[in-house]
Amino acid sequence: MIAPAGGSTSRRTFLSLLGAGAAVATGGTALTACSNDGSGSSTSGRAETEDKLSALLPAYIAYEAVKPDLPGSNGASPGFTAYPAELKRAVPDKAVTSGKEVSAMTPLWGPLPPGLGNNSYFDANNERIGAPVRFNVVNGNEYGDKLGPVLAAGNVPELLCIPGWEISGQTRFGQAADKLFEDLTPYLAGDKAAAYPMLANLPTRAWAYGVWNSQLKAVPFPGNGLPWALYYRKDLFTKLGAEPPKTTADVLALGKELTDAKAGRWAFGSIIDEMARAFRAPANWRKDSSGKLVHKIETPEFEEAVAFTRTLFQSGYVHPTVVGNAAADQKPLFEGGQILVYQDGPGSWAEALQRQLPLNPAFDMQAVMPFAHDGGEAIVWAGDPAGIFTFVKKGLGQERIKELLGVLNYTAAPFGTEEYQLAAYGEEGKHYTKESSGAPKLTALGTKEVANTYIFLGGRPDAITQSQYPGYVEAMNTWQNESCKRFDKNPFEGIRVEAPSKLAGLNQPFDDKLQDIFRGRRPVSELKAAVEAWRSGGGDEGRDFYAKVLSDNGR
Repeated sequence: MIAPAGGSTSRRTFLSLLGAGAAVATGGTALTACSNDGSGSSTSGRAETEDKLSALLPAYIAYEAVKPDLPGSNGASPGFTAYPAELKRAVPDKAVTSGKEVSAMTPLWGPLPPGLGNNSYFDANNERIGAPVRFNVVNGNEYGDKLGPVLAAGNVPELLCIPGWEISGQTRFGQAADKLFEDLTPYLAGDKAAAYPMLANLPTRAWAYGVWNSQLKAVPFPGNGLPWALYYRKDLFTKLGAEPPKTTADVLALGKELTDAKAGRWAFGSIIDEMARAFRAPANWRKDSSGKLVHKIETPEFEEAVAFTRTLFQSGYVHPTVVGNAAADQKPLFEGGQILVYQDGPGSWAEALQRQLPLNPAFDMQAVMPFAHDGGEAIVWAGDPAGIFTFVKKGLGQERIKELLGVLNYTAAPFGTEEYQLAAYGEEGKHYTKESSGAPKLTALGTKEVANTYIFLGGRPDAITQSQYPGYVEAMNTWQNESCKRFDKNPFEGIRVEAPSKLAGLNQPFDDKLQDIFRGRRPVSELKAAVEAWRSGGGDEGRDFYAKVLSDNGR
């Protein structure tokens, strides 16, 4: 039901972790605007070690409603193989004592639910909150297109959810954050967060990513640090006698084995980020043998990955919808069996199971274990501790800010609480029933009304909880634990970077050329020219910025 950060994707290809991985990033992932003096008047960038932000961040206070059954190590999420028999009430009081309606805007990857006044799921949550939350729910694939005009006009709702990859597309976001969003530091820094116990339970590293211009500007949605998974249709693989790949030679062989245009079946959708990782290209920057910073797109590994991905396209192994439109929604194609392998965020796995198992009980989606192109030791790109953020509108007054933080405290309640269950599944007996295992199963009304709305207002500690899907919790926990053991070395580990906004504008031109190369509209030889254009257009300037970040931090 719940999509962690990175649960859905838009047009993010190899450059996704250059400028679209998150709003602020360890390792210089994000390319967002920021002032040097905290005023938002400049866009020259900023970097600080996370420990230097501690005065701005909430003091951590652990809250555990139920003990996990499967541990998560090296950053992997813990797993819960059953739903608790009894739920804890974590937020006893109503958040909005004034009863005044709350306005909010959130993304949704799925059918839009009935609106306020025609949705008993909304009514049930709003009764606990103390006031109606009126959602402006926007198709997730169109969220960035809607967000830009909202920020430009300054007409923001009281609570605005912004995925980090959308922030990176706003070239002066630091200035917008100063102008439009409340500084939450006076309300949440240090021991003040104790007034909001569920917010205080969020990981400290996640909070560090909610800082812009030396102010705590957002409540984070914690993630597990894994931006991608490569998924395959195990049920169809078994039927066709295929096995998941362990090398890129296997990938190529699968293309030939699985693709049957006459049967309406293609091997692949978008898998290009996963191929770059498989060839051991870095997620962002790395140092060469001389100590010089080199970006992913400048590496020979990246060039190999581009040439390989082009082969998949040119061989006809990629679904024609993806060939025709790099931004196409691939979920229906994968779930419908027209695509058998594609990449998506970790949250998409449980979402697909929720949609498909009632219709197709044989549907079996699994994650491919990370592999290297040559069958050797694989690397995994580490994502960020937080990748989605909720901002509070500026200038509403102290009492209203406290009420809105109370709403976010409600939505941050973790697995095992009444609040989590209500936000995720609605009311028992109305929106869901309990299976013999204790797991919730949506009713017809629940399927119609329940949607990821409150869930996207604020995150909670990441956990694998959906035991109603047989084997899912165990499989996801195993995949995460194996993946997190292989995180690639990051020279910027522990440094929180806001990069110069100029770099954000480099993404799209390069990506456009990359898409042309894949589709045969440009030769592979033009990749070098595209990289040179990236360098001269601001990439070298970015290298100098990041090199100074390392130098200033003794690295």
